[in-house]
Amino acid sequence: MAQQVADTGIVTAVKGSFATIIIDSTDNCKDCGIRFLCSPGSDKEKIITLENSIGAKVGDQVVVSEASNVLLILSLLQYGLPLLGFLTGIFISYNINIDFKPIELIQFIAGIVGLGIAGLISYLIIKWIAKNPDRLYSVRKAV
Repeated sequence: MAQQVADTGIVTAVKGSFATIIIDSTDNCKDCGIRFLCSPGSDKEKIITLENSIGAKVGDQVVVSEASNVLLILSLLQYGLPLLGFLTGIFISYNINIDFKPIELIQFIAGIVGLGIAGLISYLIIKWIAKNPDRLYSVRKAV
């Protein structure tokens, strides 16, 4: 099992119940499954805004880590769901009695349609998850 990626950051702004955190880019960034959520700042900094569940103030040092199962969830959404849609399209077209030769062409087209539908659903779910990064990260005060 992969080790959980955690980095130290500094709270730069607090607005309402959200805190903006600057994290120095390290070698851990290349291994982080959710690095796409950090917006690029300067050369070596990443900026992320998360819910301030720990009551951090500007200047506080915090540890930001990815949730333990986030990489598995994102992988299943990106690859598993479209594959399932492709196979579902093929199996549905296989069970429909269509008098067309070659039947494999219809099955392939149905598989592509299933892939497209499942890919769209996967895209929408991932987009929704990206709008709520609190589910992907955990924040705690640095010791």
